[in-house]
Amino acid sequence: MEPSSWLGLLAVVVSTGGSAWGAWLGRTRTTVQDVPASSEGVALPAAPAQPTGTWTVSPEMYAWFQEQMAGLHTRMRSLEDLEKESRSRADRTERLLGKALDHISQQDDRLQEAGIPLVPMDPELISARDSR
Repeated sequence: MEPSSWLGLLAVVVSTGGSAWGAWLGRTRTTVQDVPASSEGVALPAAPAQPTGTWTVSPEMYAWFQEQMAGLHTRMRSLEDLEKESRSRADRTERLLGKALDHISQQDDRLQEAGIPLVPMDPELISARDSR
């Protein structure tokens, strides 16, 4: 066999073994362990009352859900703030670019009126100036 085929086989064996070991480790680390009631220390709020015949939610699960939702709302607010900031930055950049193009156009007109030969502007700048 060529060395590349041995390396490919070794990669498959190592990745399979690593996946199996990771799954076993994850399963053993996530099993519920009994914690004595005296060592809990933190009292969790009681879950809200639910209609009869529905599933009940443990106080731990209710607290976890509230924590997850609070984290989600915090992340959403920060993303919204970042979006607003990037939009305002884009608006400011567009305004400054517009002013720069207007200034270039005015300078271009002044120099042409004075009879000074000009270096041709970049075609992208001309199209951006004319599109305003």
